[in-house]
This record gives sequence, structure tokens and C-alpha cells, in this order.
Amino acid sequence: MTAIKLAGGVLRVPTHTVLPDGVHIDSTRDITPDDPDYQEWLPYAIDEADSWHGDPDDETILSRWRAAASA
Repeated sequence: MTAIKLAGGVLRVPTHTVLPDGVHIDSTRDITPDDPDYQEWLPYAIDEADSWHGDPDDETILSRWRAAASA
């Protein structure tokens, strides 16, 4: 289990949901420091900057996203 510690101490953690029709969805949710689950996830948290791998594929995807967002 991995959690990403965002600015302000918010943790982004993985979550799994099953819809009524049986479809499984993997996603994330944000947990604030006042959330009851916060202390449970905190030992697994890594800083957002440390989670960045700097992969060239990531850079390509981000540059396309930035270009589209600014259009």
C-alpha cells in the first residue's frame, strides 16, 4: 500500500469500488489530517516529490496535457 503526501499534509490513497452491476473501479481518495483513517495511512505515505519518477514517457504525457490545457 502506498499513499502520496500532498501539500498541506493531505494523503492521496488507493481505493477500490464495486458498482451495483459488478464493475470494479480502482481509484484514489484524499484523506485530510482530521480524517479518522489518516493515522492508519500515514506510515505508508511518501512525499509527492519523492513519488515522481521522472520517466521520459511521463514527461511526454505531461507536455501533451499541458499543451492541451493551455489551448
